[in-house]
Amino acid sequence: MPMQYRIGEFAALGGVSAHTLRYYDQIGLLNPAGVDPRTGYRFYLPKQLQELASIIALKELGAPLAKLRDLIRKPQSGKLRRQVLLDLRNTVTQSIQAATQSLEWIDAALNELDQTGAPVSVVVKRQPAMLIASIRSKVQTYSEIERFEQELFAEVPKESRGDLRGVLWHRCADSDYLEGEAFVGLRQRVPKRGVFDLTQLPPATLACAYSPSDDSGSERVYEAIRRWMTLRGYRLDGPKREIYLDGMLEIQFPLKSH
Repeated sequence: MPMQYRIGEFAALGGVSAHTLRYYDQIGLLNPAGVDPRTGYRFYLPKQLQELASIIALKELGAPLAKLRDLIRKPQSGKLRRQVLLDLRNTVTQSIQAATQSLEWIDAALNELDQTGAPVSVVVKRQPAMLIASIRSKVQTYSEIERFEQELFAEVPKESRGDLRGVLWHRCADSDYLEGEAFVGLRQRVPKRGVFDLTQLPPATLACAYSPSDDSGSERVYEAIRRWMTLRGYRLDGPKREIYLDGMLEIQFPLKSH
């Protein structure tokens, strides 16, 4: 009759706790060789120490117990063991890449803090589609867009206007000319008039940051969002958006998916 170990003895030999062995039995990972029907004591065979060692070794590498259950049931399957190890390697590689990327972002944030003392916080938001009334025009300066905002507000009934208003900048200072589109969100559709267009502001994933309404403050935020996008590999997907917030601006860059 082969030698048998009670659970405490086997646990001590294998370097685990009896509680762990009971759990492995419960989930079908490592069942005892036999159970005394009278006392309920579990018994293990010496050869099962190899199975237990294999479980411990792969678990320490990060293998999930569900995969180990399949592997232990096919102890001679080198192909299956190799696949488990390859899956682990891919997972660890992805974790290293994500950690490296996070480290780059942290270093960039630290560098910005050292240079400015007041870093710009960029967040990503999802905005649904919205019906808007708008006037699109070419202007020589950013401030000229105010005239078209006034025209828009004069033509769109107050009861139809929503809270959202701002400007879509189709072309900015880095182009040959400026082209802006003053807009206001609508609570309800209004009759179209010659001075403004009715259109749909498309849904978008937006990189957003907040700025005082002065030119120097907003330009600093624009630059911060551009750096943030470059570092993360994003591209612009549509006109930049400036949303008016009672003396503040929310500057939004629509993001193209990676």
